[in-house]
Order: sequence, then C-alpha cells, then structure tokens
Amino acid sequence: MEATRCFLAVRISTDIRRRAEKLIKKLSASGTDVKWVESENLHITTNFVGDVTSQDLVDISRTTIDVASAHDPFELEMVGAGAFPDIESPRTLWVGASRGAEQLIALQEDLTEQLAQAGYPPDSRKKYHPHLTLGRLKRFNESVEGLKALLAENEELPMGECSIREVCIFASKLDRTGPKYTLIGRGKLG
Repeated sequence: MEATRCFLAVRISTDIRRRAEKLIKKLSASGTDVKWVESENLHITTNFVGDVTSQDLVDISRTTIDVASAHDPFELEMVGAGAFPDIESPRTLWVGASRGAEQLIALQEDLTEQLAQAGYPPDSRKKYHPHLTLGRLKRFNESVEGLKALLAENEELPMGECSIREVCIFASKLDRTGPKYTLIGRGKLG
C-alpha cells in the first residue's frame, strides 16, 4: 500500500496571496538563489504528519474534525517579512501572523496533542511560529546582503487579513516541477 505524505494547514485569502506574490517579486530582485513557493501552494501549515496509510488518513480526519469543531472561527492578520532562523542568517523566508496568532497557536497545540494521542507524534519539538512560507534559500552568495536589507525594509509590511473557518488536510506529492498539494479533507471550526 502506497503511503501518502500528509499535512494540516489553514488557507489564506486571495488578497494575502496577491500581496505575497508581490513581496516575492520584490525579494527576488535581490538575485539570491531562492526556491520560491508557487502561488497556488501558499498556505499556513499547522501540523506536518508525514507518510501515512489510507486508514491513518481516516483517523487523522476524525481527529482534525473533532479538534476544529472545538475552536471558534477567527480573523488572522498577516504582517511583515521575516526569516528563520533570523534575518541575519536567512534560510526560510516568510510572512508572520499578527492579530489572531494566539488562536492559531491554540488550534495547532490542540491538533498536536490530539494527533499524538491518536498515534501521530509531532514532527519536531520546536515552538510553533505561525507563518506563511515564501521560499527557501538554496545557497548563500554575495546577493544575500541585498535580501537581508529587503527583509528588514519589509518587516512591518501589512499583508492583509483572512477568515480562518477550517483546517485543511492536504496530501503532498513531489514531482520534477516541485510539490503538488491535493485537498483530501477538512475540519470546520465552530
């Protein structure tokens, strides 16, 4: 039986997606070697589950539905460009969550706890930092200084708001052109 690579995420609004596309264009002008996230793949991951079977997907779906229903819908504001581990040593480029981040963190923590109880432990022990990944550096070169300056210049850039009404379950398949995400389930909030 073939395994499915699975993760949970919340979707962003069309407005945030458009602003993220503009920010990617602005950041890419630095010439730094970055693998940018395709527009249709932009999302905010809550939990990476990993490779699972079809029976696992049933359990994960039930858990997601149960946890999501215990949380009220909320508004999430996205603000500012940043990087992991930090702007001085950028590896992963992102837009951060602002107002509403506390609700997203609470949702993610509940999902993590309930998935672990169902037999799907978390992928890491890092503290969850809600963000929208824009790209990942492939390699450092002299143009990274320009990228760092652009990140600093856009640290407070308003990116818009979105209504979080559901947690989506995605399957991820990697091919020659990059990852392809397929919606395979959802849990409605409230």
